Amino acid sequence: MDTSTPTPPGPSDWIEQKTVAQLLGISPQSASDRAHRGELRQFEHGVASVGRRKYSRTLVEREIESRWREAIQRQDELLSSGRGVSGQAQGS
Repeated sequence: MDTSTPTPPGPSDWIEQKTVAQLLGISPQSASDRAHRGELRQFEHGVASVGRRKYSRTLVEREIESRWREAIQRQDELLSSGRGVSGQAQGS
């Protein structure tokens, strides 16, 4: 098992806020608003770049994958409990 610290993504992984918005399925204005509230900080590279924030495509894609897995898990739990996706008991 590899226990070494992963190397941070390099400049080729950097994307701008507009691309983050596209990947997350939100408008560029929503991305800007979220960035000002600090909600996109987890994706930032922390590198100053002429007033434009740079984000990691890898980190954004990991978050999307994580959200997708969580949504599927919640749906599976609802379905296995006999409740539909709407949360109501099926067959009522």
